[in-house]
Amino acid sequence: MNSEILHRKNNCLKGLRKRLRSVPQIVILLLLSLLIGMFILYPFIMLVMKSFGLSLDGGEFSLEAYKRIIKDRYNYRALNNTIYVASGVTVLTSILGGGLGWIVTRTDYAYKKFTKRLVFLSFIIPSYIIAISWIEFFGRNGYLSRIIYNMFGLSNYKALPYSLEAVILVMSIHLYPLVFMAITNALEKMDFTLEDAAVISGASRLKAVITITLPLMIPSFFSIGLLVFSRTIANFGVPAALALPIGKEVLTTRIYSSLTNLDFELVTSLSIVLVVISGLIFSLSNIALKKRGFITITGNSKKTKEIQLGRYKMPLSICVFVFHTITTIIPLITILTASVLKRWGLSFEIKHLTLNNYLLLFKHKTIVRAFGNSIFYGLMAATIAACIGVCVSYISDKTNVKGKKILEFITAWPMSFPNIVLAVAATLAWMKPPLKLYGTEWIIIVTYISLFIPISIKNISGLMQNQHISLERAARISGASRIKGFMDITFPLIFPGIRSGWILGFLIALREIPMSLLLYSAGQETIGVMLFGIQSNTYGLEMTSTLAIVIIALTAIGNILIKKIGDFKRGGGVNNTGRGYRAG
Repeated sequence: MNSEILHRKNNCLKGLRKRLRSVPQIVILLLLSLLIGMFILYPFIMLVMKSFGLSLDGGEFSLEAYKRIIKDRYNYRALNNTIYVASGVTVLTSILGGGLGWIVTRTDYAYKKFTKRLVFLSFIIPSYIIAISWIEFFGRNGYLSRIIYNMFGLSNYKALPYSLEAVILVMSIHLYPLVFMAITNALEKMDFTLEDAAVISGASRLKAVITITLPLMIPSFFSIGLLVFSRTIANFGVPAALALPIGKEVLTTRIYSSLTNLDFELVTSLSIVLVVISGLIFSLSNIALKKRGFITITGNSKKTKEIQLGRYKMPLSICVFVFHTITTIIPLITILTASVLKRWGLSFEIKHLTLNNYLLLFKHKTIVRAFGNSIFYGLMAATIAACIGVCVSYISDKTNVKGKKILEFITAWPMSFPNIVLAVAATLAWMKPPLKLYGTEWIIIVTYISLFIPISIKNISGLMQNQHISLERAARISGASRIKGFMDITFPLIFPGIRSGWILGFLIALREIPMSLLLYSAGQETIGVMLFGIQSNTYGLEMTSTLAIVIIALTAIGNILIKKIGDFKRGGGVNNTGRGYRAG
């Protein structure tokens, strides 16, 4: 009898200890759910409610906002323009990125490393800065008109940089590296024995590529094409710079114009339409990425012999060089040249050159404050997003918590939201009590967090999946708590991913435009706000270019850091960390 009572007491004590150990986990899960609900769900719910005429104060269900979309022909024009631009960018980037990727991967083209570096450089230049360089080069008093006048004496150059076609070209220059990287990766993993067999059977190499390799690459083109399409319709800066001045609107600029006119009904309904379109494309992209594999694409496929270009080698090299000159070198030189001129429009002579623009940039109180604000907002948002990303990744990969799939879905949501829609949702959510953030810097930080959370999770989850849970279980068997096991074992192994996601989020905060533009108040300006608005203030294109060069430099440094972190992960840094722990 005594032994039975003692056994029951021991079981009760074990159950009590187990429940006590689970208390911190329950608290963390509840806090995480509260934060995700506040940062992501609540703003979206408010956006949907407002589009149907509802609010926390009441209101009647109405479809009036959506009826206005149907009745207003300007909305149809904006939608048509959006589809036209996105389709043009998707086709053009597929041709440019796919063609260049094939040249670098499949031929004996001599300058492969140099080409990859130029593609990388083109990708890190923000799209709005490329649009500014386009205006400076092709504008009425731009560099092209001066070149034409100096070479041919023609002064009636009338080509203007503003058009939907200009938007297509600039966005293609910005996004073709995505296609290049995707196609290059796919080609490097492809087994070309079928193509070689066709050549042995008498087909030309070109016919083998067209009839065998290209069809096998269609899933890759489709998946990356959907991503390019989605990123294009979500872009605000380029259409605002190159289409809005001539009265051409896309959905993002239409939302911005409606918001400046305080037409919240139209803003919310258009935002929902844009979210639905972006969400569908994002979902299709994910499905395509999961199903793109063929049995001919393997991790250890046999490498085929490079195609010998022969007499076409030099002409092709010249064409690639001209392409990089147009897409990367000219925009950089244009921006850099404008940044050292005393005034935009002056001729490029020694007497007109100065470095005072850079000194003046950091003497201007508003610009200095904008740098300070962007750094502070980026530090806060990236750090909080990284903490949430770690918790979500851990719950998703290392636990059997019910509802974790819902948690994954909700935290991935902002990836399909255009930034301008996130800003509209934040405005509606935090404009009134119970938690009024509008008019303070915290509304920008909170909205940044919602944008950075999925970025952080994407960088962490891969490393989290590679680390087996048995390591933590071994630590717990040895007496460590779950939190201590995580901090001593898992955290050092996933730290490179945390750091990469943090740096990437911080860099986005330094160059982000539409969210900051809609959410800032006086004294809360960011670098993106200054980049968008400095041209219309006291200064002109020369100061815009100076700020652009600083942003490019910061972005380049940040991306180099991310690459170094990636090399650290691949080069054994994680294993070294693990050995250090075991030795300790």
